[in-house]
Amino acid sequence: MRLYLELAKKSFQRQVAYRTAALAGLITNMFFGVLRASILIAVYNAQTNSVPNYSVRDAITYTGMTQAFIGAVSLWGWYDMIKSIKSGEVASDLARPYDYYNFWLAQDLGRSLFQLFTRGALGMLVFIVFFGATVPSSLGQWVWLAISTLLALLLSFSWRFLASAIGFWTTDAVGWMRIASLGILLPTGFMIPLAFMPGWLQTLCYLTPFPGMLNTPVDIYLGRATGVEAWGLIGLQAGWLIVLMALGRLAAYAGRRKLTIQGG
Repeated sequence: MRLYLELAKKSFQRQVAYRTAALAGLITNMFFGVLRASILIAVYNAQTNSVPNYSVRDAITYTGMTQAFIGAVSLWGWYDMIKSIKSGEVASDLARPYDYYNFWLAQDLGRSLFQLFTRGALGMLVFIVFFGATVPSSLGQWVWLAISTLLALLLSFSWRFLASAIGFWTTDAVGWMRIASLGILLPTGFMIPLAFMPGWLQTLCYLTPFPGMLNTPVDIYLGRATGVEAWGLIGLQAGWLIVLMALGRLAAYAGRRKLTIQGG
């Protein structure tokens, strides 16, 4: 366990070293966040009937929260594992006396937490101060949010690990990762809140693990899911996490038996 804690710590420190990149990411997040919020405000102003229990202030908060999560869940893709497989570095990773899955998980958690506490928290603070985004009003909401956020980070990693494992069977899986990243933008709730979708489409989205990466923590933050409903959504996140972890480990096991490194 100490090894993985050290890996997470080093990964966090590595992110700290690139402060300029973090600042650039924060500015980019805010720019596109303001654009997205402006579009939602225009939609609300143009229509006569609002989404039930979803005010324009909630829509602004949703925008701030989803922008805050972009870096933490690597919404636009994650290529570290794919690059290590392509370069052959994976051979030494697999030969070392640690769990391959946990090796990548620890590093990704360090990176994710840095992104969440810097770009995420600072970006959300700007939305609260300048755009009137809401803040959870009860201790229960904060507890549910903390649990759901941790599960969202783990769920996102499990999906990205599974998607990256295709690199064991292909010469370059970068294109596949890009397609996979674009494919989850709708069911995660990033493009529009799931509450804006027709009932049948919401049901289809919840048959996948993707709402648990963004929409679930946002709904809990907004107070749209509380009590039994909040615990139910958290349970759904945990269930999908177990499934994706099992599939990822299985893919890594099968992939290492298939893997061929040029020159040895």
